[in-house]
Amino acid sequence: MKESNLSFKNIFKRETKLASYVIICTTIVVMSVSYAMFFQVNENSKNQEVTAGDLKFTYTKGEEISSNGKEICFTPMSYEESTLYIGECGYQFSVRNTGSLKGNYTFKLKANEDHTMESSKLKVVLRKQIGEKLEVIESYPKKISELTEEILTTEEIEANKNIVYSVQIYVDENEFIDGDETKKVSYQIEGSGLVHEDNPLEIDESIATNYLKKIAKTSEELVLDDTTDNNLRYIGSNPNNYVSFNNELWRIIGVMNNMKTNESDLGESRIKIIRTEPIGNYSWDSSNINDWTSSDAMKLLNENYENENIGGSLYWNATSGNCYVNKENATSSCDFTSTGLKDETSKNMIANTLWNIGGTYEYNTLQTNHFYNYERGSIAYNDQATTWNGKVGLLYPSDYGYATNGGNTTDRNTCLQKELFKWNDSNVSDCKLNNWLLNSSISQWTITPRASYSYLAFGVYNTGIIGDSSIYFAFGIRPTLYLKSNVKIVKGNGSIETPFELAT
Repeated sequence: MKESNLSFKNIFKRETKLASYVIICTTIVVMSVSYAMFFQVNENSKNQEVTAGDLKFTYTKGEEISSNGKEICFTPMSYEESTLYIGECGYQFSVRNTGSLKGNYTFKLKANEDHTMESSKLKVVLRKQIGEKLEVIESYPKKISELTEEILTTEEIEANKNIVYSVQIYVDENEFIDGDETKKVSYQIEGSGLVHEDNPLEIDESIATNYLKKIAKTSEELVLDDTTDNNLRYIGSNPNNYVSFNNELWRIIGVMNNMKTNESDLGESRIKIIRTEPIGNYSWDSSNINDWTSSDAMKLLNENYENENIGGSLYWNATSGNCYVNKENATSSCDFTSTGLKDETSKNMIANTLWNIGGTYEYNTLQTNHFYNYERGSIAYNDQATTWNGKVGLLYPSDYGYATNGGNTTDRNTCLQKELFKWNDSNVSDCKLNNWLLNSSISQWTITPRASYSYLAFGVYNTGIIGDSSIYFAFGIRPTLYLKSNVKIVKGNGSIETPFELAT
């Protein structure tokens, strides 16, 4: 078996006033191929394809990434802080091998001639898609000046595979000095055998503003949870998480990672918001079937259920009618002309999301992280659905648990290790009292069913516990949704007086 080197060079150039770094894929080694090629990319052609024997690589011309854009972080920070900035300081691209043979490739980082920032002040993190997440490749972060021959990584790609990467550069807080913000830094993706796709994972496009991230660095109101998704959540009794939506006050639960629109998506980060007050007390469902995908509450909140005689799409359309409020299909009049979704601008901000609606057989021994895992699990009564594709849902039991900040008597970590069913115990009162999602006047439905029986779902009781209840009972319905990734916070500080404002 003969091994040959295929060396390609990408020589397209872009005019820029900024100094830049260039990532170059210099060499591809292919087994069982006896070809040698020099490949020149046409500057006016965005998409290129290279074929050598049975090996075929595709390449898409990359966009420039620069210090006057969003991809270089000039806010001095540590590596730990930089993990909150994926997407704002990182650039996603991918390598795709569309042939039948495996190959190897090398990424290099190179500064342009007009580069003015000292490389010793810059750090680089290379992330690689592992499963559905971008994981840091071992040995990074590293200072650019310490890279051996400026090689980021050498990788192998199997035939018919696609590998997604994120390259992130930020200013090391230990090296930053006054005046560095005027230095010039940028880079772009170049090289044969390399496919650049415009934000293939759309990482953190929903928070491409510094508002939440600056707060996250300095405020105890925003923390990363202990889940594998590493979500960013508001905690405490009354954090500054108010946001103007639908011409009324809502609140930001947090930034949820790895959110999908359908099963084939790789996932992205989306801001999750909840209405400050319930729209009223209504049944989760008037029947004995705790399947959210066909429930009365789901049909009340979402579009395209106008053919339902009771409750169908009344909230979505901001209209009035009758809603289910008790067993045996008992109804009551309901009016959402002032509390429903009022305009197309607001509706167009709502992301169609694949919600996890897995259940659990037990509940009185479950801590917050247990609920989080069960919500994303495959347990349901009688093999009912464990996912739902829709726009307006309800909060999760884990949303409630993770919103606590604890207190002097019981700190947050102790609260998270306490069963949610027992949060009403007098010795852990800090857990519920320092939790902004608690409504001591109204019990609230969650979206999560109890899998042991067909007629039970979980609620956040006004006493502060998570418990199950018959789904025909009238509990508070608090619309909850994810914003599209192109929705950004453009002003405000999150206080009730100056809530965050949204725009696309």
